[in-house]
Amino acid sequence: MKRFGLGFLSLVMAVGIAAGCSSSDDVTNNEEGNSNHQTDSGEEVTLTLWHPEGDMSETYKQVIEQFNEEYEGEIEAEITFIPRGNKYAYEDKISAGATSNTLPDLVALDGPNVANYADAGIIQPIDGLVENQEDFVESIITQGTFDGNLYTVGPTESTVALFYNVKMLEEAGITPPSTLEEAWTWDEFYEAAKTLTDKENGIYGVNWTLDYGEWIIYFTGPTVWSNDGSFIAEDGSTAEGYVNGPKTVEALEYLQKFTTEGLVNLQPTPTEFEDGNAAMMLMGSWQWNKLQDYPDTDWGITYYPRSNEGEQVSPSGDWNWGISTDTKHKEEAAILLNYVLNNENIVKLAEAGNKPAARMSSFEEMSEWNEAPLNILKDQVLNTAHPRPSTTSYPVLSTRYGQAVQNIFLGGDVQEELDKVANEVDTDISRQ
Repeated sequence: MKRFGLGFLSLVMAVGIAAGCSSSDDVTNNEEGNSNHQTDSGEEVTLTLWHPEGDMSETYKQVIEQFNEEYEGEIEAEITFIPRGNKYAYEDKISAGATSNTLPDLVALDGPNVANYADAGIIQPIDGLVENQEDFVESIITQGTFDGNLYTVGPTESTVALFYNVKMLEEAGITPPSTLEEAWTWDEFYEAAKTLTDKENGIYGVNWTLDYGEWIIYFTGPTVWSNDGSFIAEDGSTAEGYVNGPKTVEALEYLQKFTTEGLVNLQPTPTEFEDGNAAMMLMGSWQWNKLQDYPDTDWGITYYPRSNEGEQVSPSGDWNWGISTDTKHKEEAAILLNYVLNNENIVKLAEAGNKPAARMSSFEEMSEWNEAPLNILKDQVLNTAHPRPSTTSYPVLSTRYGQAVQNIFLGGDVQEELDKVANEVDTDISRQ
């Protein structure tokens, strides 16, 4: 019997853009999970996989087709891509499958939801089943670990960095950092944003997306962590004194200056940076590919700013694969998992999604990530990546924190807003 606390039931409300999907592949397969498995009779085993529709769907189809050719007569894999038109459809599907015990053998999930899914009994530990586990970047393993056990691994990573308009910075006499050791401090970033802001001509120093979704905790997390702040106790027992602690409050007060002083546009257009109306942009690693559609914009990438005394930190996390508790064929599911995540396939998937690879050996084969400006993103993935908080109440934390930060950017009292977050998260924890 699976356990479902309020955090799990709230999962569908906490879906954000940090690892969103946008393509339109359509595959219809075994919708009822793993009912075709037959090993005792010696017949071919059928394994099912669920994944959100996205840019990597076509490549995943190819990988599965190749797997079926190689394991013909032994294992047959069927992958279903689930549309996310309302952003909640995939999580709704997982919730329904968990309730009716019709989950697929392999289930994809967003990184910060590992603890929630593991605690709810949706996925099971995979310790000792992952081949060449030491080849994965550290952040992927950390993200996939809950309560001392490994539950998920995935093909790709992500990060957030500071994109900048080369011409604007040159004209202002500002040289962005090109090495990790030179990464801007808060004060240096703030001063650059002030210098670059031209209110008379409608140009803002920096752009960042404002929404209630997953993006808020994803892109502000490094500011909190580099200031020695946090969102929740390490054991996940309480948010009180953490998400509303003095270091976290200080970090959000720093970010608040950008909006209250008009260095950030509270109502930006979707292409504010691309159109030359913002000199810099804090955005996810996926943005570099979108910028290819704007050849007239000369852009570069530098590191996520750090607190004045703190270490460099960047966010991390992407979609991962876990083995569901409904599978009747864990051994075969592990064979499929390792095939999907071998070096060759990770390169294919990372290139299809324009994302950093999660295996270090795969990264080495992707030459464009060794040169500017993508080398900055690679440097962060390998050296400064920090997963989002691991807690069974993550859906509540992410949603409530996102709403609080929205209010803070609009001028709300930082301590009061974060106190509300701590109270609501701890209430959810107490109900589990």
